[in-house]
Amino acid sequence: MKKRITALFAAGILVVGTLAGCGKAKDTDTSAPAPAQTTKDEQSAAPADQKDTQGKKIKIAVLPKMKGENYWDACQVGAEDAAKELKDAGYDVELLYDGPPQDQATNQKQVDLLEGWIAQGVDAVAVGCVDASAISPTLKKAQEKGIKIVTFDSDSEPDARDLFINQASYEGVAKALVENAAAELKEKGYGPENPVNIAIMGQTKTDTNVEAWNSNIQELIKTDEYNWMKLQNPDSDIYYPGADEVETQTQAGTLISRMGEGADKIQCAFGITSMTAPALGSQYEASTNKPPVDKIVLTGVATPNALKSYILNEQNPLKFGVLWNTMDLAIWRCRRRTSWRQEISPQIPRR
Repeated sequence: MKKRITALFAAGILVVGTLAGCGKAKDTDTSAPAPAQTTKDEQSAAPADQKDTQGKKIKIAVLPKMKGENYWDACQVGAEDAAKELKDAGYDVELLYDGPPQDQATNQKQVDLLEGWIAQGVDAVAVGCVDASAISPTLKKAQEKGIKIVTFDSDSEPDARDLFINQASYEGVAKALVENAAAELKEKGYGPENPVNIAIMGQTKTDTNVEAWNSNIQELIKTDEYNWMKLQNPDSDIYYPGADEVETQTQAGTLISRMGEGADKIQCAFGITSMTAPALGSQYEASTNKPPVDKIVLTGVATPNALKSYILNEQNPLKFGVLWNTMDLAIWRCRRRTSWRQEISPQIPRR
């Protein structure tokens, strides 16, 4: 079978340049157009909130869950591109991009950075939340100071932000994973007459988007179409390694050791974070007692660069991954797609 990567694209992404003048909105607004160069006459006719940003320095802080990991590094590239586009369009924008180190991806580290930005008086903060509930009091504090709050990748509590940019629907991510895994499993002889056991590798239970994908996967495998894919024991078959790379690799290795053919084995593993999906691929290759490649399926959510070496290796059962356009998530530009899924090469172009 031809190996592939499946990409999900958000229907539309907000432009950060509108934040300094936007009103409070509790629902996701993905329809804002990118700011364009305007003539003096056009500027004088522009709405008041847009004119307020002309000639004013706008300080935008972006807070990822962590630094030093390929998904979030790609978001940084997108944020830097967005800042350049806004500057080219005539906005005076300063971008602050900082986050916890990968091995210290905690709510407290995020809060420490937020407190510093609140003291600086930034105009807007965009944050991918490690813990929705725990970070919300600090986000509300920022709002009280007039700072606009956008969450992306994973949300806060709704009343602690002005907008949430959801990179892809929770149902869409789960459907892409389950649908493609089911197709792979059927090619390997599994199906309603020969059911499989699945396992899921998340990150932490406070990750709102990851847990939403987890929940939607579990709902899908209860349907008539996929009920032959069984999560036998959530307590042992859902893994939460956290953000530590060593622990992620260790738990991925444990999961691989449980895989193979038979009712007491796992036949399909979903790594639903940008760390756990490649960990499954790498731990399969590192295993000294590999389950047969034609008896198991590995898949997950990760960047093409993180998965392509496993996808291109015919001896690795990781044949596909799912992701939206990561840098466009950080660019936050309005864009429409005719399909929620697109087949792309493992050597995906940067833009």
